[in-house]
Amino acid sequence: MSRPVRRAPARATPVVLLAVLLLALTCVFGGSPALAASGSPSPSASAADTDLPVSVSIQRVMPTVLRPGDDLTVSVTLRNTGSEAIADPTVALRINRLRPTTRAELASWIDRSSGVIGVRLTTVHPGALAPGAQLNVDLTVPASAIGLSNVSTGWGPRGLAVDVTDDGGDRAGSARTFALWLPDGTVPQARVSVLLPLTGPARTPTVAAGSGAGAAPGATGPSPSGATGGATPQPSPSGTASAPAGGAVSVTPSATEQAALERLTTAGGRLRAVLDLARSSPDLGLAVDPALVADAQVSGAHARAWAADLGTALSGRETFALPWSDPDLATVAHGNGADLLRTAQQLSSDVGIGGQTARTDVLWAGPGAVDTSTLALARTVDAAAVVVGPQSLQSVGGVATTARADVKTAAGTVTALVPDAVLTSLLTDPGSVEPGSTAATAVQRTLAELALLTRTGSSEPRDVLVAPSRDWSPDPTTAQAVLAALSSSPWSRLEPVSTALGNPDDRSKRASLPASAAAPDELAPATVQALATARATTRAFASITQEPGTLLAGVDDEALTPLSVAWRSAPGDRDALAARLIQAIDDRRSGLSLAPVSNLNVISASVPYRFAVRNGLPVPVTVRVTVHPRKSCLGAATSDAVTVSAGAEASVPVVLHAAANCEVIVDAQVTDLAGQPVGTGAQFTARVAPTVENVGTAVVGALLAIGLVLGIVRTVRRGQSARRGARRTSEDEAPPLPPLGGDVSPGRPS
Repeated sequence: MSRPVRRAPARATPVVLLAVLLLALTCVFGGSPALAASGSPSPSASAADTDLPVSVSIQRVMPTVLRPGDDLTVSVTLRNTGSEAIADPTVALRINRLRPTTRAELASWIDRSSGVIGVRLTTVHPGALAPGAQLNVDLTVPASAIGLSNVSTGWGPRGLAVDVTDDGGDRAGSARTFALWLPDGTVPQARVSVLLPLTGPARTPTVAAGSGAGAAPGATGPSPSGATGGATPQPSPSGTASAPAGGAVSVTPSATEQAALERLTTAGGRLRAVLDLARSSPDLGLAVDPALVADAQVSGAHARAWAADLGTALSGRETFALPWSDPDLATVAHGNGADLLRTAQQLSSDVGIGGQTARTDVLWAGPGAVDTSTLALARTVDAAAVVVGPQSLQSVGGVATTARADVKTAAGTVTALVPDAVLTSLLTDPGSVEPGSTAATAVQRTLAELALLTRTGSSEPRDVLVAPSRDWSPDPTTAQAVLAALSSSPWSRLEPVSTALGNPDDRSKRASLPASAAAPDELAPATVQALATARATTRAFASITQEPGTLLAGVDDEALTPLSVAWRSAPGDRDALAARLIQAIDDRRSGLSLAPVSNLNVISASVPYRFAVRNGLPVPVTVRVTVHPRKSCLGAATSDAVTVSAGAEASVPVVLHAAANCEVIVDAQVTDLAGQPVGTGAQFTARVAPTVENVGTAVVGALLAIGLVLGIVRTVRRGQSARRGARRTSEDEAPPLPPLGGDVSPGRPS
């Protein structure tokens, strides 16, 4: 009898342990064993809900953050997309009381890959649903029935599901989202930075008719799309677009670009929508291309109004000025065009944005994955950081990381700012994260992601960056709702981008980067170098004038325009534009020439010859004429410097020296003061035949000079001989001269 009594506790032990375990899980995850067991079973989960006859759209979750004592209301819209009516559909609201611990679990709840279905909280029978008909349904659960624990550590997301079954109890439709549970107490907050780009369409600067160096009348030239127009606006100290000094270049965007700017800045246009979104919150940072603002200020009415509104919106806001014309960093890096990028940075720094100062030390990489050579470019031009796309440097294994990543490159360690891929997509395109997403579900998913980012972080607040792509056109309703959630969430707060820049990398493991990976739609490296060479050569050429600003007006803008990220969408047109602009920059050096020279006869040993220098440039120049005979029988000196007025001609004398009879080809060239060719030269043949008299005179003169020198030398040498002054005698010791009569003084021997 004793053995059965002793076995009874042994059999009961597993049951007791299981009960204890369930109770512990309930305390940790906020569940309730009694409630977890309640409710009828739900239909099995299926990821193929798009094939179901009823579409379910969650329109509202109230409150967005659920606290103890709050009733929960989920509002949905049902639409029968099938061909058969449903007489009595059943709509059920379910909750998964187990708190997700990773961001991957959030995704698995939405895509139904986890197999978890949750428990039923309430059901509603809204009435018949005919084909094509639509019903709005509110599902309300009293606070007492929600069943989440008030333990302070249980805060965070819980899965919510809305299921629709037909008359036979089969699944007809479903939708999923999250409830955000926050018991009493404070929670840590992530620091979220939002950076919105403001960049324009592909730019097409063109030198206007009759303007610029060497421009022929009417030489406007077509843009890639066939439109014609003036060159892009030049920067001025006030930050507004203006014509350069001297009015040498017309400075308006092309007609095609102006039309595009009008579309983008009118109501509903991309640039207007992004600016309106930014104006709703001063905590949002902006990255602006100053060239876009300059173009907008001289374009249509909508563009000008947008530029004015932007200037107002920038006040008190963290703003970054992108390099002028928003050059593609990968294109510049792969084409060794660091000097062009420095030029773009300097232009942006000089101009500013709408009169506002802005940081110019943060770059933004183009679309696609980035490589280390592109990041190294930032170090080369002394940039503080590079914003990369969410395709690069993401965490490995789903581990949360900070916005800042320090990357080792050949040029040294470079700071990259890495947007959070999911949060950025929830702002820009929530349907890519959750098919069928609405503004309400985008907000709930955003809060759920932020909660897990905060929970899985270290003791220090986590930095998170949200940065849409350049071509993002916001949906105002969804974007404003998500941004409001970012700023008002209990576990996040908006901070400037500079905050993330100032905090260290958390050294989490990230996906590696290739050393170099050129995209097929990048500008060819040879073209980048051709642009750089044309610009550098033209700037060096401008040393010949005291008015270089007039000669160089627009040259930097022309060299930078084909590098713009916006041209990635039309590589063929971009390549044609680049070729045309390279030629236009080279043409600025066309205009200086020597008038044609006829063959000449040189019959004197030395003769001045006058060359005619023609200046077709719009500025006065100071030059020389250099003559190079191809034989030594004729020599020439470089002319003195001469200033030739714009559009004028000047006569420049050069002395030719004949040494012997010959026929020689002579090259004449216009040069700068340092001797570098700066214009079109001339070539002629010289028949050199100096006269006998001139040659004889020169020879006799030379012989006489030699004889004179030899005579002087001989005389000096004779004067120093033993007989003639080799020794000196006193007058008292010298014998007296004999008398004229021939007598000899007494006492003197005869």
